[in-house]
Amino acid sequence: MLPGIPMTWMSVYNGYIDAWASGTAPFKSQWDKLDVITRSVNRLESLGMILGPSLALVFFLLEPGGMIFDPAPSDDAVGNITALATNSTMAHVTAMGVPLGLILMLYGLAGINRVMEESTAAALSRLGIMFMMVGAFGWIISSGLNLIIAQTAIDSEGALETAIATYKVDRGITLISGMGVATGFLAFNLGMAAMFPSGPLRVGAVVIAIVSLVALIALIIGHAAQDETMFTLSRACYFPWVVWSIVLGVKFFEGGEFTRVGRI
Repeated sequence: MLPGIPMTWMSVYNGYIDAWASGTAPFKSQWDKLDVITRSVNRLESLGMILGPSLALVFFLLEPGGMIFDPAPSDDAVGNITALATNSTMAHVTAMGVPLGLILMLYGLAGINRVMEESTAAALSRLGIMFMMVGAFGWIISSGLNLIIAQTAIDSEGALETAIATYKVDRGITLISGMGVATGFLAFNLGMAAMFPSGPLRVGAVVIAIVSLVALIALIIGHAAQDETMFTLSRACYFPWVVWSIVLGVKFFEGGEFTRVGRI
C-alpha cells in the first residue's frame, strides 16, 4: 500500500488497474464504492459548514468584552482588557471555541470548493472562499492574542501597558480579517447567484451578497471615522452569514453538489 493512501481508496484504485489490464473493465461495482466514499466525505464537509459557523458565532457572543459579558466599545482598550482578565475562564473557553468553529467552517468551504464546477462564476466563488480563509486565519490569530490578554494582571501598570499594546495589534488583525471575510462572502455569493437558477437560492445568495457589502462598507467607515455604530452594524451581519452557511450546508448534506450550474 502506498504511504498516506487509505486501504479503501487503494482497493478501489487496484480494481481499476486490474480491470484495465484484463480488458474486461467491470467498473460498475468499483464506481459504486467510490460514490459511497465521495458521499461520505461530502456529508462530513457539509456538517463542518453547518456546525462550524454556528459554534464560532456562539463563542463570539460569549467572548468577554463583546455583546454579553462586560460589553465594551472596541476602541476602549482598558475596558476590553479588564473584561477579558476578570472573566479569564470564559475568555480561555471562547478563545479556543472560536478557532474550532472557524476550522470546521474552512473544512466545509474546502468541500464546496472541491465539488464546484469549472466556470467563471465558480472562479469568483473560489476567490471568495480564499478571502474567507485568510480572514478566518486572522480571527484565529486574534483568539490567540485574547488568550495572552486574559492573563493580564490588571493591577500592574507595566502588565496593563503591555496588554494595551497587544490589544491594539489584536484589534488591527480583527479589523483586517473582518474586511477579508466580508469581501469573501460578497464574492462567494455573487458567484453562487450567477450559478443558481431563478428561485429562493439565487435570491438568498443576492441578499447575502448585499449584506456582505454593507458589512465591508461599515467596517471601512467605522475604522475611518472611529464610529462604534458602524462596527456594531458589521457584527450584526454575522447572523445572516451563519444562517446562510447552514442553508448551504444542509443542501450539501442532502446529496446535492456544486458540480453543475443551478444545482447544489
